[in-house]
Amino acid sequence: MTEPDYAYITLTDVTDVTAGEAAAFARWLRDSFVPAPHLVWFVSSLAVANGEQDPWPLPVEGGDDDVAAELRRHLDSVETP
Repeated sequence: MTEPDYAYITLTDVTDVTAGEAAAFARWLRDSFVPAPHLVWFVSSLAVANGEQDPWPLPVEGGDDDVAAELRRHLDSVETP
């Protein structure tokens, strides 16, 4: 889904996507598809459901474990009611 300055990609499955699964895709997107690594940002459905809509930057380097750690840090930062 495109917006003026960026595009969204939503990862869905029959069950929720784990941080590890999302990290593998995000790292591939960053390293293999996007023209510059700093262009990949993310937000979680948990954050959006709790009123937070500002995306977080994906780490510009590091492997799946590093990206998954950042995704988990994001999830841990979301305040739920």
